[in-house]
Amino acid sequence: MSEQIENPRAATGGMSDVLREQLHRREEVCCKLEALPQSAAEDYPARLEALRTEWNSLPEIPPEYAEILDKRFAEAEKAAERGAAEAEQRRREHLAKINESVELHQKLDALLAAGELVTPAEVEALGKKWEACTAELTAEESAAESFLAKFTPLRERMEAEQAEENARSEAAAKLTEELIALTAGEDMNLLKERKTAIEAEYTALGKVAKAAADKYNDAHRKAAAKLAQHYETLDLARWESFTLKQDLCNELDRLIELPEAELPKAAKRLQELREKWKQLGAVPKAKADEINPRYLEATRKLQHRVDEYYAHLRQQHKQAAAAKQELCEKAAALADSTEWNATAAAFKELQAAWKTIPGAGAQEKALFAAFRASADKFFNARSAWFDERNAKFEAIAEIKRKLLAEAEQLAGESVDSPAAVQRAKQLRSEFMTAGRAGRAEQELSEKFNAALDKFFSGRREAFANREEQARKLIAEIEGLAADITDTAAADSRYRAIRRELKELGCRKTFQQEIKAGEKFEAALGSARSRVLADKLTLAKSVARSLAAAWEEVKAGTPLAEGRLAIEHLDRFPKLAAAAALIGQAAAGDEKAKEKLAKSFEHAAAEHKRITSELEKLVGIESKEEPKSAADDALALAAELTAAIAGNFAAANAHESRSKSVDPKQLLSEFTNAGLLESDALEASFKRFDNAYGKIR
Repeated sequence: MSEQIENPRAATGGMSDVLREQLHRREEVCCKLEALPQSAAEDYPARLEALRTEWNSLPEIPPEYAEILDKRFAEAEKAAERGAAEAEQRRREHLAKINESVELHQKLDALLAAGELVTPAEVEALGKKWEACTAELTAEESAAESFLAKFTPLRERMEAEQAEENARSEAAAKLTEELIALTAGEDMNLLKERKTAIEAEYTALGKVAKAAADKYNDAHRKAAAKLAQHYETLDLARWESFTLKQDLCNELDRLIELPEAELPKAAKRLQELREKWKQLGAVPKAKADEINPRYLEATRKLQHRVDEYYAHLRQQHKQAAAAKQELCEKAAALADSTEWNATAAAFKELQAAWKTIPGAGAQEKALFAAFRASADKFFNARSAWFDERNAKFEAIAEIKRKLLAEAEQLAGESVDSPAAVQRAKQLRSEFMTAGRAGRAEQELSEKFNAALDKFFSGRREAFANREEQARKLIAEIEGLAADITDTAAADSRYRAIRRELKELGCRKTFQQEIKAGEKFEAALGSARSRVLADKLTLAKSVARSLAAAWEEVKAGTPLAEGRLAIEHLDRFPKLAAAAALIGQAAAGDEKAKEKLAKSFEHAAAEHKRITSELEKLVGIESKEEPKSAADDALALAAELTAAIAGNFAAANAHESRSKSVDPKQLLSEFTNAGLLESDALEASFKRFDNAYGKIR
């Protein structure tokens, strides 16, 4: 820093031009530094360093100025450094999102390569991670088009496979339910008949999910046991023989319906069934004419199909050998492929095609060995690749086991500990971001969630207690709204309840709080309106009684004793003051009469002002007479009174008041406007009621 400026002040004692210029330069640097955090400059650190250099190069200034400006510069410098750190953090977070999207692309490729091993849960989890990751990224940054082009067909295939499996399981469940119902019934013939049909329908379903298959097999065993018990109870060997022969016929019927590819097995099974038939005993005479012709017809049909099958088999062997040789060549061409997903699908298509081709006779074994060798070569390489993937899953599982151990330890700590709550949230975040752990994922997730659920159970109980207390307070508000007798007490209690609800801060009851509050406010407004209306009626009654008494005094009629002792007079100060003057005037006090006349003039002006404001509010055109000299005098007196009190803006205050006038306020003022003579009083009442009636 250069030397301090000499002669900072001119001879007159003021600030020199040189000092003023240096102060200006320092303030300019401070302003630039203060504005830097709000800028979006790419060279943020360079600009910050340039401003520091510029500051340090400025000449020194007197201490009384330097202390203030140095402090300002230091505060601006700290703010700029924080802004630089925040900008760098935002850049890193954005870059992390982009990196995560790249990892999701890789995970998608891994799922595609997995082929049939992919589960719907893995596909769904990947889709959710993709949506969460790319919410703040552009399509170009996340390569969304490339991802969705591969992900959408995979997800649709998973959904289709799941739907097919669900349909088969649902059909199996219906057959199981029917079999259970038949087993529970007493009609054994119906059970036996439907059991056979159900078996055929179940077989036609194909592969069924294990849970549904277990239930069906259990029901099937119980049905068979029920039938066996039935025939044991009958203790008739002939009936048992008949049942067994009927089962043989049923099996023959099923064998007759088998496709040609399974006829060799059917031929072998036919010989076995014939031997079993010979070993079985006789059947009841009533059933002999039924079962024997059926057996003979079934065996004849099956034997005829078998004979036809073998007649065509040799010709088919030749054609099959050529077709399978072609499949072997295709399989050999695919054996060295590393496109796991597409090639696995291609091999499955070849395998499916192989199964549709009949056997090739003597060449079948050699052809199948060549075909199988190509498939084994590819699938062994594919398995090695998946072994490597499983090793990655195991590494992730180890990370999650450590997080699980910490979560289980945390479950024993108090839920009131802010640090424990924060760590629980961090553990959940780390567990989710660690990735999937393969087959161990479900077990680890269940144990981890159970540990955190145990930790947060105390918090849920506390929230439930808050909700219950909030609902009780809301019910009390609704009770207040239903019966408001004392508006002040009801309003005070309502505000106390609102404070309690605010302290509870229950989100689930927030909308109910609003509705109950609106209901109470409406009821309170109605109650207050009724109170004002009742007070106006009472004020009119008292004023009319006093006006009538004044008419008697003017006519010279002595007032009866207690004539001015009007009920509720003490609630209206101006009317009470007028009553006192009437009493004094009746006693012959001339000064009281003069005061009473002035009070009439003031009351007339007040009545006119209030009624005029109300008419303006409801849109009634005023038909008032031009202001009299008395009105002008009253206005002047009001202004002088305001001036004496120091309120020189009385006229402006009156004008602003008229703009924000409240009908209820005017009603309250009118009840305390003072006394008029009878005719003027009734005219004022009529005019006010006419205007106020348009509001209600």
